[in-house]
Amino acid sequence: MPEEVAPPTQNWVEHLKSLENAPLAELAKDYNWLAHQRVSPDSHEQFAERRAAIIAECERRGMKDIAEACRRES
Repeated sequence: MPEEVAPPTQNWVEHLKSLENAPLAELAKDYNWLAHQRVSPDSHEQFAERRAAIIAECERRGMKDIAEACRRES
């Protein structure tokens, strides 16, 4: 199975807009899970920006429960 590669940061918002609801919801779940793992200080800022963009896109689509689940700190 080929390894998945995230799109470049500058295209992240466009990438999120191109996703269907189900893949976006899965990505939100993944980012919530990753938020609770150790993130290196070097990548923390980029991770936080991408997570915020996922939350914003979920909210834009009216997927408020998914956005809140991604935002929630466990």
